[in-house]
Amino acid sequence: MNPTPSPSTEHRSSPRIPIGYRVKVVTDDQMIAYASALNVGLGGLLLEPTPSLPVGRPCGVAIFLLDLETGKRIVARGIVVRSDAQGTAIQFTKALEQASRELLETLIHSRTPGDPAFGADMGACG
Repeated sequence: MNPTPSPSTEHRSSPRIPIGYRVKVVTDDQMIAYASALNVGLGGLLLEPTPSLPVGRPCGVAIFLLDLETGKRIVARGIVVRSDAQGTAIQFTKALEQASRELLETLIHSRTPGDPAFGADMGACG
């Protein structure tokens, strides 16, 4: 059994940031609404552990940005690459459309560890 890499040994192409936005995942046979994503980056996102999706399942993802203009959301296509007690990881498989990519880049740049808002309420729905 291989240990899970620690954040310091991971080789991500972009940083992941913690978020609390609602997420909707659509597969060929179901639609699941998650109360929030745990984190997101340009390459994918990590959702709560339950409900879980099987590894290898293709899906559509919508991240609803509650602190931006009403109706703003990041839309992506992805595939489930991990589903365990730590969460369900979805890797984006297609390039995001320009509007979604710009929203995601803005979100990531606004939530860096040096930002005073980091760790504060990040739009969690209530």
